Amino acid sequence: MEGKAHLKERYSAPGRVSWMEQDLAACSGDFKVSFKPRLPTRNGEHRKEVNVCIVGAGLAGLRSAEILIEEGVRVTIIEARERIGGRVHQANLLGHEVDMGPNWIHGTLTNPILKLAKETQTALCSAEDNTCVYGEQGYLIHKGKVDDLFELVWSIISDAFRDSNEFCSTISSSTSLKDYFIEKISPSDLSEEDKKLVYQLAETWGTFIGDPLERQSLKYFWLEECLDGDNLFVASNHGKILARVAEKALDNAEIHLSTKVVAVESHNEGESPRVVIRTNDRTFEFDEVVVTVPLGCLKRNTPTFSPSLPTPIVRAIQNTSYSRLEKVYITFPTAFWEFPASGALNPECVSPTFTSLARPEESCGNTNPAFPTFVHFLHPTYAPSNPSSWTLELNSLSSKTLFGKHAQPTLFFTTYGPCATYLTSQLTYLSPISPAYLTFLTDFFQPYYSLLPNYSTSNPDCIPTAALATNWQNDEFAGWGSYMNFQVREHFDASKGEEEVRLEDDIRALRAGVPERGVWLAGEHTAPFVALGTLTGAYWSGEAVGMRVLAANGLDGNEEVESVKRAESRQ
Repeated sequence: MEGKAHLKERYSAPGRVSWMEQDLAACSGDFKVSFKPRLPTRNGEHRKEVNVCIVGAGLAGLRSAEILIEEGVRVTIIEARERIGGRVHQANLLGHEVDMGPNWIHGTLTNPILKLAKETQTALCSAEDNTCVYGEQGYLIHKGKVDDLFELVWSIISDAFRDSNEFCSTISSSTSLKDYFIEKISPSDLSEEDKKLVYQLAETWGTFIGDPLERQSLKYFWLEECLDGDNLFVASNHGKILARVAEKALDNAEIHLSTKVVAVESHNEGESPRVVIRTNDRTFEFDEVVVTVPLGCLKRNTPTFSPSLPTPIVRAIQNTSYSRLEKVYITFPTAFWEFPASGALNPECVSPTFTSLARPEESCGNTNPAFPTFVHFLHPTYAPSNPSSWTLELNSLSSKTLFGKHAQPTLFFTTYGPCATYLTSQLTYLSPISPAYLTFLTDFFQPYYSLLPNYSTSNPDCIPTAALATNWQNDEFAGWGSYMNFQVREHFDASKGEEEVRLEDDIRALRAGVPERGVWLAGEHTAPFVALGTLTGAYWSGEAVGMRVLAANGLDGNEEVESVKRAESRQ
């Protein structure tokens, strides 16, 4: 699901500029390439030296540091982990570095992460829209039916984007995307079997948002819109991108690793703020602080702020939501699932109505990988290890056509919501290098990979050699979750004095921070609407805050500022 491009022309009203486009245009004024001149707000206007602390060495913090260092600012980075990168992290799986954080670049139009990927020669691939689906009983569903019904699913999603954009103010905050699907599908002429299948296919949206379909807000579904263009899979990993963004910080900043910030204290509010940062064993003092900890940390009041954050920001932290997406890599001696030259499939997992996924000539061509890009296991009642028959998504990383030299005999599973929570709860106390860890993951996922072509219990190539799972939900420094998403809420009751939640205003409040106290916020939860919850959003937010800090201290390097000052003095 995550590989599907979100093309706004499918749902945008002709000639209308969407909220996303308006917001991105407004935010771009804080991007380096288009920064607008403005007057300093700090006492002394042009400070000779500015001392800035950045809390967190994820991509937002590193990009902010890069911007500040380029203008000669003294930067100190305090990071709770023993490494930089935050949720952008790689781990070794039998000699292959794999991404434990983001795997995709969402949208190619004006995307700075795509630019960095090209500059660093990071391998990317466009995951083809090639899908197969296993139904409840473990049989492959007819490809023609899957294609037709998935097209219907995407048509309804496009309609939901349009209606969320146009009627956001009148949609109840308790209405979910699942409710919308039921409204659209229930009166249709589809058979009951096909209706059920549409609902199950729609649930794969959970792999995009990190929570079940019934948790996706319809009111704020428009906030899920991505940048235009393809969604690209990072075939190698994000390591080179991270290294490029971190260069200036590693060379010029004072970096404290394994140091957890517990409190941010603001003093001298106004033109000359001072900020005290307290860790478990040290105290620092700075002119400004950029807090880039994940939204999940802010939700648990980590770090604490004194004085308390303003009410709009506190309300924003309460109103926004945090996702539960986890991934599992399982590696084998060889990619046994790749089709043989005949294109034949394992007859044990093919329903009587199934037709071949690929003709022999297609499976050998240069444009179509032999094995489907996406495999979905819908409500697998045949899997005793899956207590609630949660739906799963699988990507194969073995196609040389797609991944080139980065192809590996690895299956990549995506889980979300309750399923992801269940997996992480079982893995929390197991060492990733222990036999028990591999055994648990093998037992859980065997019912799925055993359905793939050429599987045989007697074939040693079908026995996993390694497995690796993310565990963000039990990671304190990731905020006990994955990234921002937009979930349903109980409908407010005005008669009880309850206020309606306006997520767009909440996000703007997070984005604004508290500059009068020298406290700024950055991260994927403060990004332009179109990049919320993404690596691109984290990068943009760090850049925007860096430029705003420079401007506040008269250090933005823009010669037009002096002319603006002179013009205003004459008014």
